[in-house]
Amino acid sequence: MKNLIRKVLILLVATIVYSCGSPGNGEVIGSKNGFSTSDADAIKKAVDGAYDIISFKQGHRMNFDSIRTVFIPEAQLMNFRSDSLQVLSLNEFIKAYEDFVKDNGVRSFFEKEIAGRTDQFGKIAQRISTYASYINNPDSLTERGVNSFQLVKTAGSWKVASIIWDVERKSQPIPKFYLGDDSSK
Repeated sequence: MKNLIRKVLILLVATIVYSCGSPGNGEVIGSKNGFSTSDADAIKKAVDGAYDIISFKQGHRMNFDSIRTVFIPEAQLMNFRSDSLQVLSLNEFIKAYEDFVKDNGVRSFFEKEIAGRTDQFGKIAQRISTYASYINNPDSLTERGVNSFQLVKTAGSWKVASIIWDVERKSQPIPKFYLGDDSSK
């Protein structure tokens, strides 16, 4: 009886150890974060695509409908630009962005990621992305903040399901760990 219990315990421990070190879907682990390198690259590319699609150079006309290409149709965009949460559907965001550009004489807009990290499991992912924005002058920083992108893998490609963001203020500076400085760990 002791021998049987011992064998069962050894089998149980071996199963747990093997399960902890292997992905559940048979996918080969390609990064220390537990997801494949190809997914990590595709998620980063989808986030970069979201930044690219809202950016435009002076003298170029912004195609606001092209924003839809990086989002799922049901996407939500939420921000704390003011003291309260603003929640927008994709259509509402596109309209608000178009109005912002027209009403404020925006001739060029550029936004990019300056630091980020990704967490992914199966067909869902989150990328915390610290960004910098430039309006009308590519050499003068307009704003920095932190975006939390939620992404889903549909039909083999990663799309943005939602973005939640807040902007940097004097009373709310971006912590060093969101700027890629790991010395605070």
